[in-house]
Amino acid sequence: MNDPESKPKTKEGNKKDLSFDLMMPAALLLVLLMVPFSINTMMHYVSKSKQFHPLIMKIPIDSSGIIIPSEVKQYEGFKVSLNLKTQQLADFINEMVSIASEGTAIQSITGEVSPNMRAEIVGEDFLIDNPGPQDQLYGYDGLTEWSWHVIPESSGKQVLNFRLHLLTHDNGQQNIKVVDLAEASFLVESSPLEWLARNWLWIILVALIPLTLLKILRRRYRTQNP
Repeated sequence: MNDPESKPKTKEGNKKDLSFDLMMPAALLLVLLMVPFSINTMMHYVSKSKQFHPLIMKIPIDSSGIIIPSEVKQYEGFKVSLNLKTQQLADFINEMVSIASEGTAIQSITGEVSPNMRAEIVGEDFLIDNPGPQDQLYGYDGLTEWSWHVIPESSGKQVLNFRLHLLTHDNGQQNIKVVDLAEASFLVESSPLEWLARNWLWIILVALIPLTLLKILRRRYRTQNP
């Protein structure tokens, strides 16, 4: 004979299973949303607590030729500019190379540096509109200008490196020497809403993986334990 109490228990069990199945994806989605936001916030505060230098020159020249914003936000583009009198810079480097003892030249530069230079910026967490070395754009009074539009893709402390591609002449040979000009640091403010707008599809797909595995395991358990 069938136990009369078996049916109510079965219905109650089904309700619990249904509630559990509905709560799991919501809980997983909440975790997936909170983890990256928490990491971004923590990294932002850690970066602020450290000593911050927005611009460090790798070649001892005036830093006023590098123009960077004081505040930037994740996923919001901004302009970076480099303005140099390349003839003066070439003369300065050549003078330093001529008086330097062997092995102590600026970033191992040898030979005579030409005022014809190219420039680039490099940053792992930045989207740069025109990457790679850029030709000179001559302005007034012998000033050379370069500019880039960049978008920070991560929050916290991020770094852009300014590099020069120098044309050198040494013992009748012409070479290209890449040197570090400056390092620009930014405290990038996080943008949670923009991050969510860009990554919502991945969040859903990742949330579906454990949910699918959970349903498979529950179905297998019910099959083995009818």
